[in-house]
Amino acid sequence: MTGFGIDVLEVEAKFKSPGNEKVEKALQRLGAKKLGAESVEDVYFSHPSRDFGRTDESLRLRKTELGSELTYKGPRIQLEGSKAREEITVRPNDALAAQRIVERLGFRERLVIRKKRNSYLLEKLRVDLDDVEDLGEYVEIELLTESPEYSAKVMESVRKDLELERLEPRTYLEMILERKEGKLKS
Repeated sequence: MTGFGIDVLEVEAKFKSPGNEKVEKALQRLGAKKLGAESVEDVYFSHPSRDFGRTDESLRLRKTELGSELTYKGPRIQLEGSKAREEITVRPNDALAAQRIVERLGFRERLVIRKKRNSYLLEKLRVDLDDVEDLGEYVEIELLTESPEYSAKVMESVRKDLELERLEPRTYLEMILERKEGKLKS
């Protein structure tokens, strides 16, 4: 990222998994390298003076056994079969201190999402197999790039190889909030 605009975007597509075991076997057949398995806790914050739901932004503190990341995600740019967005991430040594700083600045914890994640590298693509608490199994394919249009084509090829059919355009945060609102209305 430079002061002259966006250099790199994260291009991502999420799919409802046909079964993470099945996808994992397909990844192994394709020669993907397993990066690891981890438990992930994502803490999402609400902004003190603007609605991130309306501006399509988010601020997330991710906590894993390996460390933490504080990530700002900008508004989505819709592409055919995927989405791209600016992401700015810092890796604080102390997740609790990072959360305290964010809260002292007026942000409030909105929702915590927990998931088990197995991550693979398939050429330049990262493929994450997630089992999300209260949502089920999903597959995320992502690539950091300067050319979102080209990335979407590469990702489409991998989607076919992994037999992923059900594109999920919503974030986990959006899905869980919709589910909670649905339960409140019932």
